[in-house]
Amino acid sequence: MLMHVDHLIPGLELESDVRLKAGSFLITRKELPEARLNDNVIESIRRFASQLAPVSFRVEIRADDRALVQLKNILDQDVSQITQSISDGKEYPNFLKDDDLQGKVLRIMEKLISNPDMIRHMYEFKTSSENKGDAFSLLHDHSIRVTMLAIAIGLKLKWSVISLVNVGMGGILHDMGIIRTEMFPKLAQLDDLLPNELEAFIDEHQQKSIELFGEKKVTLLPFTKQEIIHMISNHHRADFSDSRHKTTALLYFAELLDEMITPMPHKIRYSFSPEQIRILGERFSRRNGLMNVLLALIKLYKDQGLAGQIVSAMVSLFEMDEILVEGYEEKLKEIIDLCPFNSAVPYPPTSGNSLPRTIYCNNSLNPDFKCEHMSQVKIEIYVGAGKVKSYNKCAMLTDRLHGLNKAGREEAETEKSEKKLSSAETIRQKQQAKAESDGKEPSGEKTPAEKDASARE
Repeated sequence: MLMHVDHLIPGLELESDVRLKAGSFLITRKELPEARLNDNVIESIRRFASQLAPVSFRVEIRADDRALVQLKNILDQDVSQITQSISDGKEYPNFLKDDDLQGKVLRIMEKLISNPDMIRHMYEFKTSSENKGDAFSLLHDHSIRVTMLAIAIGLKLKWSVISLVNVGMGGILHDMGIIRTEMFPKLAQLDDLLPNELEAFIDEHQQKSIELFGEKKVTLLPFTKQEIIHMISNHHRADFSDSRHKTTALLYFAELLDEMITPMPHKIRYSFSPEQIRILGERFSRRNGLMNVLLALIKLYKDQGLAGQIVSAMVSLFEMDEILVEGYEEKLKEIIDLCPFNSAVPYPPTSGNSLPRTIYCNNSLNPDFKCEHMSQVKIEIYVGAGKVKSYNKCAMLTDRLHGLNKAGREEAETEKSEKKLSSAETIRQKQQAKAESDGKEPSGEKTPAEKDASARE
């Protein structure tokens, strides 16, 4: 297997002699005890890295246990860095605030990156990114984030570990076929495609990912392999009426959200179908903020079976239950429109990754501007180039916004309580039916979920 020169360590065994493009040998297996690398040889290989043949910066290493441990350590570092980036909440909204949830996500990631076939597959894709520009690295990080996000959502839904490991495999592998498409590496050209051409690209890269997955011959049970193939081949256009493939639906939503809110090698976004774009507006064919994306998903899927459950779990995962209130976006707009001066601005903005918590007055920078509703409380807004401006809050509209958010939280809590009670009643009915079939009297004791719901009431 090919290993990047930066990742070589003493003790690794050369699979073949190290050649230079000029045709000569840099080092042969016979020159080394048991063909294993030492510090001096590694230094020499790195010095001539750009001249190595047949692939620059790569040498053939035997895929023994020592090599796999080294590759796993490298991939573990990637997962750790991405986890830290998510937890920081600066460049990406933090869905790992719950320490228990984060621990479970990382344990499932550990299962994924302990599979030798997955280790080799992920490493091959990663090292392709190191000398071929941003497209590779963006796709590599995207795949890991999608995997972690899908697992976190699945944990919220209380899915089994087996299902989430399968989703994780689909998440890691789903976009690797992009590197074999005609558009790669000039993916910015996707921005110029017509809708039907973009759909053709979607189908092409899904099929190429399946082909690549088949070539790697990952050792899996037949059912698991077919499930992963279905996820990969439908991760942009899932059929939510197909209850046999709930993992595909989960991967679809994780892929859509990450693609919409993060940098990609192209401006176009294509997880929303052309029909959905006509409903939501053209802005959803480009990068958007978390809140706008979640509001769009609520509009499309709320209370619609499995899709609605996944969307609700996503909203809860990002701690934005407030927006589940009926017509949140319209009600927020009504509040903003109450300003007679057309100067009310929600903050954080709806185009960002956080829920609006306050409303400030855009005219408050003018010392001559007067309004009875303008508060003396200031809020500093970053305006770019390291500069901030200090605006006054609008007391009246901020109070109305707080009321809207409170109503959303209360509605979400009520809905959760009702679901718990419904679930508890279902369990009680099953217990009663079993007791009757066994000729026993049901205990009549409330389940923990019923007690919880009663306490909330």
